[in-house]
Amino acid sequence: MQLTGNPVWIRCTGGSQPAGSTDYKILLRVTNPDGKLKGAPFVDAIAPDDNGEAMFNISGYVDQPVSADFQYPVSGAYVAHPTKAFNIQVEAGESWIDEDGILQESYGGISDVFQMLKGGNNPRQLSIMESASTNFYKTYLEEGRFLTPRPWSDFVHPTQPVKLWFMVTENKSATLHIRGVYYDGTEDEYTTSVSFYTDNLYEFNCNPADMGLDLENENGSKMYFFDVWLTVGGSMISDSRRFCFNWSYCERPYFLLFANSIGGIDDVYLGGFAKENTRIEGNLIYKPRQRGDSVFEPTLVSTNRQGQNVWEINTGYKQSTEMLYLRDMMVSRQAWLLYPNLAVTNYTIIPVNVENTDAVLVDRKKNIWETTINLAEAHSSQYSFDNRLY
Repeated sequence: MQLTGNPVWIRCTGGSQPAGSTDYKILLRVTNPDGKLKGAPFVDAIAPDDNGEAMFNISGYVDQPVSADFQYPVSGAYVAHPTKAFNIQVEAGESWIDEDGILQESYGGISDVFQMLKGGNNPRQLSIMESASTNFYKTYLEEGRFLTPRPWSDFVHPTQPVKLWFMVTENKSATLHIRGVYYDGTEDEYTTSVSFYTDNLYEFNCNPADMGLDLENENGSKMYFFDVWLTVGGSMISDSRRFCFNWSYCERPYFLLFANSIGGIDDVYLGGFAKENTRIEGNLIYKPRQRGDSVFEPTLVSTNRQGQNVWEINTGYKQSTEMLYLRDMMVSRQAWLLYPNLAVTNYTIIPVNVENTDAVLVDRKKNIWETTINLAEAHSSQYSFDNRLY
């Protein structure tokens, strides 16, 4: 398993030009046995070096747009997504022009299946990984890390759809643990069994309230934090993730979900003040007045009128680690705003784009860590939305 946005190198060796031939090249055919890669198969050709080797970077073929989604409203502890990762196989071959001027091609055996997942690592992180002789697969999948860069003890709202994503390197049965700890030191835990398969990306719904745990116990003590981890036979197969509840009052909590850099979809609580704007664009043409025109007839006519919802939402106070983590949200190409109704009893999913910005995330001199996120609805339409119905 590798990320599509990272360089994906395939080394082909053993090239040997037939006697009397010209234009000898090593071929690489990229196939997609599960049919999820548009345009496959792809064929590339490179002249080998003096050792008969050629290096192919296939990331340009596999880094295609994907249709990301998540479960909302929450229903159950986890969802298996069989279409988020796709299978790849490669075939090495040779081509040359023979003595009669005819193009010849020959392929060898096909490789084992390996998988690709939409995402990528920062060039600096890639350099650090390479110097440590590791990669995404070893760092995240073999070591059992949830696919998120969100920091330890990330603060979340009591009604937030908290998500974690996970993949395995082999089929196995495991147990999901969600343990809540209250301010009075008491604990409560939710567990459920999970059947893991290597072809699936798994989405976990982690808010204890969604799993039936009380956020306020019988002693009147609220839940302080909760931990999430996976085990097999009592041994952990994942890292442990901690989330702390932010019990500060918020009149209209907003939640922003976005496709993160390493294959998952993360959620962010935006608890500051919000402005709801609209952006209108259109064109006018001049129509000369005609004899007999009434007062209802214009001479400036709108030929096109488009409206777009725009939001300015402050994050509210966050820890410096949470603020730095927001960089992943700002560079994401896919994001969704959970927009509350007037009574804040129901949320609507709105696809949005995070607008270009030059934001200050951490000012260590002022010690104030918050910023305003500018969002634009990923729709522009002549028609308005009837908010009364939702």
